[in-house]
Amino acid sequence: MISYSFCPVCGKPLSEGVIEGRTRMFCASCGWVHYRNPLPVAVAYTVNRHNELLVIRRAHEPAINEWALPGGFLEEGEEPHEGCLRELMEETSLDGRVERLIGIYHRNVDLYGSLLIVAYKVVVVDHERMAPNHEVSEAGFFGECNCPQINIPLHRHIIEENRRFEKFARTAQEALGETTLLP
Repeated sequence: MISYSFCPVCGKPLSEGVIEGRTRMFCASCGWVHYRNPLPVAVAYTVNRHNELLVIRRAHEPAINEWALPGGFLEEGEEPHEGCLRELMEETSLDGRVERLIGIYHRNVDLYGSLLIVAYKVVVVDHERMAPNHEVSEAGFFGECNCPQINIPLHRHIIEENRRFEKFARTAQEALGETTLLP
């Protein structure tokens, strides 16, 4: 997030004040207000046809050498689901299909500040063609029992939230005697 000292509209020094219940920088001369908005991020909870989860080992900060879910910042003009699939393709060369939204989250991180994270469940068919890029030192599909430890709290939360949803959906399917809720 850009930190302003001078107004980008009229060039006068900014002042600090409480506007709409929050401390914000504003221009007393022209009235411009600096609203500090979160950066948009998309995360891909990606599974293959064997329902194994894709995890990547990050090659750069933040969280260098940590196992994580693929994802990254949205580009200008990009829909969140498009950014999710683009990040998956960039990081792993895998082409996926968004199955559903898992959740939307807000986090504050030291490096970037305020983030708005959109997580999707993504399915890939041709997972054998995986080729990690420079952002990823390792990548693989893992079953629940042999998945590397995920230490990024939000990524663990996304994994747990998806598992709870799928368990609930299976229970609902069994109770209804239907097979249309989950593939």
